[in-house]
Amino acid sequence: MTTRKAVFFTFAFFLFVLTVPQLCAQNEVSMSPSEAAVNRQKLVEYSKQFIGKPYVSGGIGPNSFDCSGLIFTVSREAIGVQLPRTTRALFNFCKDVDDKEREAGDLVFFKTTSSGEVSHVGLYIGSNQFIHAASDGPNTGVIISSLKESYWKSHYYCTRRYLPASNSELLADTKTKSSEKASGAKSAEKSSSGENSSSYTFVRSDGDSFLQSLIVDASLSLDWSFFTSEYFRLNCRGGNSMIHARYAGKTIQPGVGTYIRFDAGTGNFQLPLVVSLTFNEYVRIFAGPVFALGNASLPGDSDRKIENSFFPGILGLCFSTPSLKIGKTFLSLVQDIHYTVFNDTDGSALPLSKSIPSGLVLSTGLRVTLPLKGVF
Repeated sequence: MTTRKAVFFTFAFFLFVLTVPQLCAQNEVSMSPSEAAVNRQKLVEYSKQFIGKPYVSGGIGPNSFDCSGLIFTVSREAIGVQLPRTTRALFNFCKDVDDKEREAGDLVFFKTTSSGEVSHVGLYIGSNQFIHAASDGPNTGVIISSLKESYWKSHYYCTRRYLPASNSELLADTKTKSSEKASGAKSAEKSSSGENSSSYTFVRSDGDSFLQSLIVDASLSLDWSFFTSEYFRLNCRGGNSMIHARYAGKTIQPGVGTYIRFDAGTGNFQLPLVVSLTFNEYVRIFAGPVFALGNASLPGDSDRKIENSFFPGILGLCFSTPSLKIGKTFLSLVQDIHYTVFNDTDGSALPLSKSIPSGLVLSTGLRVTLPLKGVF
């Protein structure tokens, strides 16, 4: 098989890995409208028993909670539905709903940090009220607040749900106006309220400048692989550092970046320049040309010389964990799978048994991210 075919099948595999989680994602629990009405009421009634419990980051009860921990526990204990644990994961799991169709038992989300992240969540209980675990302000812990309060009105982002609509006039609340959603979506003023340790999503506001719409990250990683052309075992393939910038968007964010990489397997330095697409903060695909410094050898066989392909050079897929907020930056773990194209010294393609061990490398490391909106 030629190198081009190897690249094609590798890229097809990356796309498969990328799309399967989206196809399997669940955003609404299956039940009838009457069952949904009963379960929504159970959520509201069960949550009220925790009013007055203190806020503790990471808390899931029964004696303390953070905002997503309260939702997680109430749903599990009241109706037996296991939800994701963090605010951002809850946001991704649930289905968007218009404010005019909001019902008791839906989740209300807020942006309470300067980075523009969805950082706080509460359980809507009707009449413009919601129950939540607040970390700061005049009242903390599990409390009931109103969407009409100036702070929550200005930081409100949207309503989402994981239970079907109940079609119940007793539970439906149509008094909230959709204009609140528009004002909440544009608000990203800094506040210490909410759950700041969950992963962030940066969304560009209409008033942002180009620089304020950029997110810059840098990473330091260890490269490794499972095999060479001669044997199967864990191999250290060197290390790399990367700097990358992307333009904030709601779902897909385009970007550019560059690596400085030493490949211990081939014995040369590489400088990939890549363009990228970032999906929902956790997944990034990238590709671009590679500038090589020094002679390269086949991993496991230093006498067999090979050459980097300038273009196509490298393509890859990167996953990151939910991030930890530290000051104005965010820290996360990253895992890359990338394939660098190598050819024989005469320019001909390497056989598959040589090209895959040479080019397929995994990279594990740390990423520090800085949204420039928090700087300017």
